[in-house]
Amino acid sequence: MNDNQIKVNNNWLTRITGDPFADVGGLVIKKLLEQSPEKPILQLIEDTAKIYVNKWSGKIHPFFLNSTITQPAFKGERKITETLKFYKGLLEETLPNEEGYCRILGEQTKLFTAGRDNHILSGSGTFMNFHHFFQGGLMLSKEALIRVFFVPFGTQLLSDKIALLTSNEPEVTSLFINKIIQDNQDKIGKGSAKGILRSDFNKPSNALFEFAHECIRKLEDNENITLNLYHFTNFGAAPEVQLYTLPTNVYKFYSWVSKQRKVAEDWKKFIRHHYKNSKAKSLVYNAQKDVFEYQLKKQNEIAGFDKFKTWYNPVLNNLLQGKSILGFILKWSIKNPFQLNIVKAYQKNIRNMNVKTLEKIEKIADFILENKHEAKKLLTQVRGFENAYSFKRFLVYLQEKNHANRTKEPLFSMKEYVEYLFPEGTSWKEIRTLLLICLYQKMHEQEIFFDNPILSEEVEN
Repeated sequence: MNDNQIKVNNNWLTRITGDPFADVGGLVIKKLLEQSPEKPILQLIEDTAKIYVNKWSGKIHPFFLNSTITQPAFKGERKITETLKFYKGLLEETLPNEEGYCRILGEQTKLFTAGRDNHILSGSGTFMNFHHFFQGGLMLSKEALIRVFFVPFGTQLLSDKIALLTSNEPEVTSLFINKIIQDNQDKIGKGSAKGILRSDFNKPSNALFEFAHECIRKLEDNENITLNLYHFTNFGAAPEVQLYTLPTNVYKFYSWVSKQRKVAEDWKKFIRHHYKNSKAKSLVYNAQKDVFEYQLKKQNEIAGFDKFKTWYNPVLNNLLQGKSILGFILKWSIKNPFQLNIVKAYQKNIRNMNVKTLEKIEKIADFILENKHEAKKLLTQVRGFENAYSFKRFLVYLQEKNHANRTKEPLFSMKEYVEYLFPEGTSWKEIRTLLLICLYQKMHEQEIFFDNPILSEEVEN
């Protein structure tokens, strides 16, 4: 093709748009151009098409339905020929088009039809009523359509769907995509590339936290990070997408517990203890060796972290879904020391609890344990409450007991009781759970032990 016939805006090929598919494709193009700055865009398209066809056997069906590469009627080299024919037509603007504003870039230019054959999860001509003015698809610039073609090279196959990761920080998105590109190129170089790069994980929550851990290690100075994982397929008659988000407050908390030397070891033991494998029997975590010992098909097995990090973890799952992890912490606290600073950071940063509430709870716990001859009885009472009235009446009893000891300062004032212990919207069960966690941890610190295990049904997450 004569270079004069190529009309493409290089900035539009790579700039951030806010569209996850276009941005991933744009970052792939940016990386490939950094590696081969002399190559025109049509050459990059040809090189990538050859990878999809010759190295991956055309297996990009989760991205494009009946495209020039996934079309069953096209065989072998024809897949590449038809692909180049289409994108050459885009670049020369010889394909049917209309003037308007690109739905992704927002720029006024010539627009081309984007359907499921050349775009992801966008509908097609069959469902024209889904689009404005009964158009045959989304109307996009050629640059936006070209970007989407490169998406497979910057994503992973996670279980049975594609995982596409983006962040509010472009540096983070680039970190993830550049690693995938490098892994793809390594496999191609070794002759072991068989298709879309497969993730080590099969659960989005595990994959997100693993990447968060990598970001924490490589981007130490940035904690204002949000991670978004799009888990999708555009295959056949059942296209779907699920969005998993690791919000900034969870990322900050996870970063803090991972990096702070004083709490990192406690957090590590707690998290790793909670990995589960539904196929394994007699699953036991050996903290000293950092392995799980278990039986699988009547054989004794050992799994190190590289293996068990892919298993289901309800604590990580709850963190990702915005559900409480206090129940897990309470069960763990009964037999294991666990720094209260972790609980305080979790309640403050993720549960949005007032710091004064935590201070009041800790003060009440201290008072209970000061009465050593009654501590076991009081602990048993706290464990046994089944409704808010009984628990609140117990706190009033402690207030009366504190007053009877002629203590100058009350356990809590009326204002503190209303505004900190039981403000509107606070669950009394959450306050009770926090009080129990605080009691058990202070008992570990003071080496106070009662033969008084808690029942699992008493704990709610």
